[in-house]
Amino acid sequence: MFTTINSISRIGLMMLLFLSVTFSAFAKAAGHGDYDKIDKDFLGLGPGNNTVPFIIALVVFLLVTFMGRRKNCKAPKVMKLVALLAVLYMGKIGYTEARALGRQQGYAPVQPIWFSHKVHATQNGIDCEYCHVDARTSRHAGVPSLNVCMNCHTQVKEGSVSGKKEIAKIYDYLGYNPQTMQYDKPAKPIEWVKVHNLPDHVYFNHAQHVQAGKVECQECHGPVEKMNRVVEYEEFAMGDFCLDCHRKRGIDTSNPYYKHYKFKEMKEKQGIDKITVDKIGGADCSSCHY
Repeated sequence: MFTTINSISRIGLMMLLFLSVTFSAFAKAAGHGDYDKIDKDFLGLGPGNNTVPFIIALVVFLLVTFMGRRKNCKAPKVMKLVALLAVLYMGKIGYTEARALGRQQGYAPVQPIWFSHKVHATQNGIDCEYCHVDARTSRHAGVPSLNVCMNCHTQVKEGSVSGKKEIAKIYDYLGYNPQTMQYDKPAKPIEWVKVHNLPDHVYFNHAQHVQAGKVECQECHGPVEKMNRVVEYEEFAMGDFCLDCHRKRGIDTSNPYYKHYKFKEMKEKQGIDKITVDKIGGADCSSCHY
């Protein structure tokens, strides 16, 4: 095993690169105020942060590799065993993270502008669809335009939690001068970080679920109205989440969307009392996959 490692320094450089990326993420998070934290009610979601365990396993691997290659090593077999266990543990972490890629339960990235759904949706009573205007009519719920923010923030210039800091960022991105109330500066695009991701080969339509299926936002996204920082509440796994819902969720047969379906005949033919989504194609591969 040890002869396959050409250079410990090369591995060390890889570790330093990994650490630099990790610390840069921490530094980015530190640029926001204390208010931009994951709420304690949502801290336990998902597999957790594997960064520290991975670093520890990597350090252990490097140490036992170095010690095992020394001529005066008294327990080379033990060193090999520990190195093997460290590699296996890092592999386990790699598998866990790769499996969760795109559907990381507990994922809560820092955004360029802190936006609290708790403040806006719960305290101020703003409806989800006031900002996410496309949820009922489009495949995508839509990222709110900053002009929507300005419907309120031309007048509300100081937040109850963050003060003027975050609202000033809205003005800066839009090139808006709050003193003159003019857009007299160059505007620039804001790079929001997408929280809820699905693989490219998966088709999902918000309008179909919200309009035809009568699915509430919280059923997939969790209690977003209670979040100061948006967290991926559910793990969007095909079998454990999507198909499980399709097999249990009943169809609203009075919905005009389903007017061409002959539900009475379906019930009699299949000998069932309840028409669920999977009975009308909701479990077919081609319904969701291209």
